[in-house]
Amino acid sequence: MTRTIDTERLHLRPYVASDAAAVAAQIGDFEVSRWLTRVPYPYTVSDALAFFDRVADVPLGFAVCREDALLGCVSILGDDLGYWYGVSHWGQGYATEAAQAAVGAYFEDNDAPLDSGFLSGNEGSQRVLEKLGFTPNGIIETDCMSRGLRVDNHRMRLTRTQWEGRS
Repeated sequence: MTRTIDTERLHLRPYVASDAAAVAAQIGDFEVSRWLTRVPYPYTVSDALAFFDRVADVPLGFAVCREDALLGCVSILGDDLGYWYGVSHWGQGYATEAAQAAVGAYFEDNDAPLDSGFLSGNEGSQRVLEKLGFTPNGIIETDCMSRGLRVDNHRMRLTRTQWEGRS
């Protein structure tokens, strides 16, 4: 079962079925789904519930909440960090704060490098990864389900040494 983590402003917890409508509404906004590779558009409550089932046993898969409102998601599946947030929650530091907590938890038990990435044009996500200490690790072309086309995915990597040495 996924654990919970509390940061200064956020509560990271497992998804519950009652989150499905909020998740569907936020990812269902094309301004969110266009930056995600494996998310269909439109995105439905059924899609959200299926996602919850897939991540139910992921130790570092979290609904990110503030004062009981679901803001988005941060997860580490294997050695890959991913996240998304509703548009109204962009630019407030939530992605960085939650990702710092998840990455810290990852490196508590793991020495393997952590990978992530951002799609071309997503400067906000690029800044989050750079703040965490990720460095460029190549560009791959990948499918973007919501857009129905192939896009450039800028891959980034973070080692335990980089994480521990960040200022």
